[in-house]
Amino acid sequence: MLPGTTPELVREQMAELADLTRTAGAEVVGSDIQRRSGVDPAHFIGMGKLNELRELKLEGAFDLVICNDDLSPRQQRNLELELKIRVLDRTEVILEIFAQHARTHEGRLQVEAARLHHLLPRLIGAYAYDRQVGGRRGGVGARGGFGEQQIEVERRRIRKRMRDLEREIEQVRSQRHQQRTGRRRAELETAAIVGYTNAGKSTLLNTLTGARVHAEQRLFATLDPTTRRVDLPTGRGLLLTDTVGFIQKLPTDLVAAFRATLEEVTEADVILQVLDLSSPAAAEQAETVEKVLADLGAADKPRVVALNKVDLLGPAARRRAVAALSARYPGAVAISATNKGGFADLLEAVDQASRGDVVNLEILVPYGREGVLAELRRIGGVEKTEYVEGGTRAWGWVARHAARRFESYRTITERA
Repeated sequence: MLPGTTPELVREQMAELADLTRTAGAEVVGSDIQRRSGVDPAHFIGMGKLNELRELKLEGAFDLVICNDDLSPRQQRNLELELKIRVLDRTEVILEIFAQHARTHEGRLQVEAARLHHLLPRLIGAYAYDRQVGGRRGGVGARGGFGEQQIEVERRRIRKRMRDLEREIEQVRSQRHQQRTGRRRAELETAAIVGYTNAGKSTLLNTLTGARVHAEQRLFATLDPTTRRVDLPTGRGLLLTDTVGFIQKLPTDLVAAFRATLEEVTEADVILQVLDLSSPAAAEQAETVEKVLADLGAADKPRVVALNKVDLLGPAARRRAVAALSARYPGAVAISATNKGGFADLLEAVDQASRGDVVNLEILVPYGREGVLAELRRIGGVEKTEYVEGGTRAWGWVARHAARRFESYRTITERA
């Protein structure tokens, strides 16, 4: 634990690291925290702690060490040489989880790009360790090599593969742009569901839209974005997109590799942020989401905050938790994604937030052309109607970019 960190934050991160480790498929047999004034440049930890680990390893207490922070290639190599076992950092564990959970071609491309970017500067350490222990390694976070004389050959191979992956990912970005253009032609507003991993984003999408996105109580249960339509209380349609969960110390390699996916957040008209109200670290998780949104340039987008999992708290604890987070997010809506509690208020809030730049309309629709009013309800809203000579007079609103559809029926135009 370094100066500037708190025991509470470190304990939370270590508990999260244990969850990540189990999600990656390893068993957690123990954890330890060392207080230091600075990171040791050679081994990350001090020699005293290193000797303790060496003795425990000789006793057969463990066969894998995972550090909560990123290790430099030198630190990782030195620790592996000293302990004669695999040593991983937090980033490598997250990369392993992403590799296991990526189900689509797009997701696998992005994960492979991130893993190769992380591996490239570590080739020397990987080859040196293989020379000491012998053979290729498998399992969580494994790296292998064929001999130090082939390092440059391997580097060239990896760099070529990374260039190929970048081209394929760029094609994915182009395809996503075309998909978003198609959605714009449908004149439907879009909302991106964001939140800390395991906050209940996929469950919310499933319950709201009837989608069948994989959802379970595990970190990073889903990685690939899914878009579905939801009907708002006014009858207007909205496209909801589930996105990859955020986490503390989200590896920059992953943020870069998943830029095609994360563009769903930057291109959305409104952000639907989901918070796990039952988590003791809800406030810290909210800060992490805020930071990632800021890094993506999406912090200023219209936003609705859903305080999820209220069903897991008793009445008193629920009131305290809602009050604490409502002070940070005025207008936040308490919900339960599993039993649809609070959904009416949530959809009303999303309806209001997603209207964006709208135009108020007064239109006269001739009798027999009722489809025009149905279209206005689908992509905007109808607030009042009256039957007059010549047709139905209606007052409503629509997004400015869709107003041209009703130009021939308009009698009065007002700016919202």
